Amino acid sequence: MSTRQTKAVVFPEANKFEMTQLELEKPGPGDIVVKTLISAISPGTERWVLRGKHIGTRFPCVPGYHRIGIVEESGKGVKNFRVGDIVYGSGNRWQGDIVSMWGAHLGLSVGNWAGYRFLDSSLPKRLELETMAFAILAGVANRGIRFCDVKAGQRVLIIGAGFIGICASQLVSLRGAHPVLLEIDPEHIAFAKQLIQNVLSPKDEKLKEALQELAPNGFDVLYDTVGDAATTDRMVQHMRGQGTLLLQAQYFDKERCALDLDQIKIRELTVKTTCGTDDQDWAETINNIRSRLLKIAPLITHRFEAANALKGYELLHTGKPFNLGIVFRWDERVKD
Repeated sequence: MSTRQTKAVVFPEANKFEMTQLELEKPGPGDIVVKTLISAISPGTERWVLRGKHIGTRFPCVPGYHRIGIVEESGKGVKNFRVGDIVYGSGNRWQGDIVSMWGAHLGLSVGNWAGYRFLDSSLPKRLELETMAFAILAGVANRGIRFCDVKAGQRVLIIGAGFIGICASQLVSLRGAHPVLLEIDPEHIAFAKQLIQNVLSPKDEKLKEALQELAPNGFDVLYDTVGDAATTDRMVQHMRGQGTLLLQAQYFDKERCALDLDQIKIRELTVKTTCGTDDQDWAETINNIRSRLLKIAPLITHRFEAANALKGYELLHTGKPFNLGIVFRWDERVKD
């Protein structure tokens, strides 16, 4: 059998991206061959990988972890999947020196079946695939809200109106609690206001009064998705005693990310952190997306055919024009 080849998005070095041909390894008895249907950019993680700042980043690499595909071959030792199954995952192997930074953005893969999750036995519509593609990113928000044990009636202040912040706000509302989003970028504010009732700017001269009106007794939870210490310190002052502070941003700048621990101590706050997701987050998030309780479709701002994927990375790289959810279609069987 001739070596399988596939197109893939590759970061050859920091702040560079290109489309490259990969030669895949020969599948073994525990492997499945998966044809990509949809992949999606994780706007936070992939931007940090592109910058060369994410922990463990190596170049050249294939980025991304949002990928849905269809099983085209299944090895003799694979019990969980059969040909035609729709699966979620990016576990794969190829020849050469290009490494995998989760390796989602490629047309075809060979990898162990354990790197995948079952989604369906028949092909969903394009919109369903696109929304489910963001399950891990939305699952990060699910994990944050779960770790904070948000309860009905509580006030939750979320720093950052990015993909995770907006998803977290929706999940807060689903629990009967009251979210407030804090965002500095005017375009993000305008976008988030279409989905979330209370979106405020730290530059607002009347921010203190607005926060006191929304949470007269202080916020029960402060959820940080940005990692700007000065903003977090400022918002800690609006928390109630013995509330919960969740740190869920990327804290790469060690010289500038130190928090004012005295203010946290005075309020006797519980400080929590999360990293990644688990099976419970996956199950809850997929259920919320499929039932449309968690609204992902409005967060998708750009769609590209895979052949034009580099246009999506230009958006990610420059931040212009405004973008949030970016998806790529790799297979013509994916139809509207």
